[in-house]
Amino acid sequence: AIAGPHDYDQIPALAERSKLRVKNFYADLDARLAEAAYVAGNTFSAADIAALVTVDFATKAMGFSAPAEHAGLERWYENVLSRPSVGA
Repeated sequence: AIAGPHDYDQIPALAERSKLRVKNFYADLDARLAEAAYVAGNTFSAADIAALVTVDFATKAMGFSAPAEHAGLERWYENVLSRPSVGA
């Protein structure tokens, strides 16, 4: 469906494609985080903020949590959530 004040029908094929894209995003992000502490290297950056917003949206709005086998992603997510600025 398209966000906004009008009620558009959801297109099932696009919904399934979106789920696949999120699944691939999680796998790609996990692979990156197996190489580095943060998305853009060894320092927290705007890239981590953007990734956090994306993961939170997929998890909360779409109900599509990252699979448990993505250990790097899980480590990063817990680390980023523990930052004081995230809870502010």
